[in-house]
Amino acid sequence: MTMTAKEVLERLQEALGGAVISHDIKEYTMGVRRRRTYGEVWLTIKPETFRKAVEEVFAITYPHLHFIAGEDGGGGTITMIYSFGLFYAEPWGETSVVLKFDLPKENLVLPTITDLMPGAETNEREIREMLGVEFEGLKNRRHLFLPDDWPEGKYPWRRDEYGVEDMVKHTHRSVKDVRGEGNE
Repeated sequence: MTMTAKEVLERLQEALGGAVISHDIKEYTMGVRRRRTYGEVWLTIKPETFRKAVEEVFAITYPHLHFIAGEDGGGGTITMIYSFGLFYAEPWGETSVVLKFDLPKENLVLPTITDLMPGAETNEREIREMLGVEFEGLKNRRHLFLPDDWPEGKYPWRRDEYGVEDMVKHTHRSVKDVRGEGNE
């Protein structure tokens, strides 16, 4: 059974109560001959209720994971954004749910959601290596994009990170070295 964005919001607000800091519904109308409306539910939540919020999304229906993103806005927090698609199998029935919250840099720890959705592993590994967010319960902690010898505690997407450019130069061979030039 498909729910409207408003119904999804009401259900999540009821389940999460005071954990919802703010909310918004965005609707987009598409199509020329057959006009259809696509809805998005945006929730800013308290970080300590993140896992419960995700479980509530799963209780509505098994979602499609659009993405997991993190942003360092330059202050003392990392903003996390999780986007899920509900009712994606229903023609023109999908509703997006976006969960947003700030994690203090002194405590960048979240529970993994890979036990609920194994496909989240790649996103969590990327956020871990680029921003330094630890995911409790994440089994595979290997790097995705950075070299294996990348120094621990250095995160390229962090605004408070210094010296990343020097590390990149140090860990990658120059074009001349690869071509065999300069080895005379």
